[in-house]
Amino acid sequence: MPTETVCFVGGRIRTMDGAGTVAEAFRAEDGRITAIGTTGEILAAAGDARVVDLAGAVVLPGLVDCHSHLELLAYSWELAADCRSSRVSSVEGIVAVLADRAAATPAGEWVLGQGEHYQNLKLAEGRYPDRHDLDRVSTVHPVMYRASYHINVFNSLGLDLLGVDDDTPDAPGGRIERDPDTGVATGRTYDMFEPLGGPQPSVGDLAAAIRRVQDRYLAVGVTTVGDIPLHRAGLEAIAALAADGGLVLRAAVYPKLEAVVSAEDVRTGRTRQHIDALDPDHLRMAGFKVFLDGGLTAGAAALHADYPGQPGYRGELAFTDREVADLIATADDAGLQIAMHAIGDRALDQALDGALALPTGRHGVARHRIEHAGNMFMTDERIKRLAASGVVPVPQPAFIMTTAAGYVAHLGTDRIGTVMPFRTLIDHGLPIPGNSDAIGITEDQHDPFPAMRAAVTRRTNDGDVLAAGEAVSVEEALRMYTEWAAFSIGWEDRLGSLEVGKFADFVVLSADPLETGPEGLAALTVGQTWIGATLVYERS
Repeated sequence: MPTETVCFVGGRIRTMDGAGTVAEAFRAEDGRITAIGTTGEILAAAGDARVVDLAGAVVLPGLVDCHSHLELLAYSWELAADCRSSRVSSVEGIVAVLADRAAATPAGEWVLGQGEHYQNLKLAEGRYPDRHDLDRVSTVHPVMYRASYHINVFNSLGLDLLGVDDDTPDAPGGRIERDPDTGVATGRTYDMFEPLGGPQPSVGDLAAAIRRVQDRYLAVGVTTVGDIPLHRAGLEAIAALAADGGLVLRAAVYPKLEAVVSAEDVRTGRTRQHIDALDPDHLRMAGFKVFLDGGLTAGAAALHADYPGQPGYRGELAFTDREVADLIATADDAGLQIAMHAIGDRALDQALDGALALPTGRHGVARHRIEHAGNMFMTDERIKRLAASGVVPVPQPAFIMTTAAGYVAHLGTDRIGTVMPFRTLIDHGLPIPGNSDAIGITEDQHDPFPAMRAAVTRRTNDGDVLAAGEAVSVEEALRMYTEWAAFSIGWEDRLGSLEVGKFADFVVLSADPLETGPEGLAALTVGQTWIGATLVYERS
């Protein structure tokens, strides 16, 4: 823990406190803010403290990404070959990229590729690759192409190693695609990666890759994440970094139930005690993650009505209503948040039913979350139920740029309603916590500033404007990634604003976001990032 006393002076410090205070200077001791005010006031009491002149620069609290995937970013950015549409335009292009990787990989080792959401719509063939395509990559390497966490395609050797044959059952909420004529697996799988035991890197390799991902977060001003490890190696890698002082980011973690942490662990507190003891200022277990349904990109979200062109198919729920209510009660009893993945309208209703089943006096106390609530299917009734339940909706602002248009194209606005209705949610007392859900489908999805611009302008990467009336103000966009995101992980007493008693986590910006205009948000750059009054990133 830092022990130095530092005075930061001569800045334009947007504290993001409740009053919107703009200060000039603050003092930090042992990594926390002990005074804030004018430059003259702070210098008058500086004594022998080190003084850092901010030279008129604009300062914001450290930014918070409350739904991150360090593990998946490590996979896509550091371990997998880049098969995204910025590099390839066809299945043949994917095969060529992966063949190059196979040529440099020892026989028998996995060859991994990272694509992107709805990439089938962008490829010349109008489809994802299948096992036969990936067999052309290699017959001596198992091969996997990933479009999203929900969609993974394997070659024949990969399927064999995972034990997939004609009789392998689908997991609850998942699906192995089969040829409708022969019943043979096509290689495409939907929400089956974990049930099939998909390929995992070693903890050491993953920890090294997460270090490099961490550096990319610091470079865009993110100082805290609400991270969701989906596999045991992901949590172990983060824990290993915390144990040896290598975890620079602050991280509230939500390991996936059963795959990473068991219900028994939740009840006894074993995993929580272990995690929380490693580096209490930088790592704690805030709750756990459950998937109530699959992804819409995989056609596995649980809907009330049939999927287009698939009569009788509505996706699957992973749990019964009773099981969901019990899981919420288990989290609540343990003083933990449950983070419920619920994309389809049927899954959203199941999550809300379970949350409202808690005693009224418990609503909002543990601050349970519904991941992806607020992206679509937000009827007036569901918004009222969200507000009554005290559950935090966690939609993805960055998806306005990328995935939201796919939602509309897939199901249409008649079914999903207004896409990303942020203005409506905020006006109903449901502040939107900033987050990325970044898994590497774009280079900058983890960067809060383009996502802030998208929330304000409602513009996609293709230049279309989605539901302009749901725009937020620039100040609200800033609060999404500071105060409101800190609230969503239960750390608003530690960070999210620059106030006495809170961590001295802050970023120095190239310009004032409240003066650049909405279009200027995405062009903002971070000159420095400080955590606990320690410089952890400086732009060269």
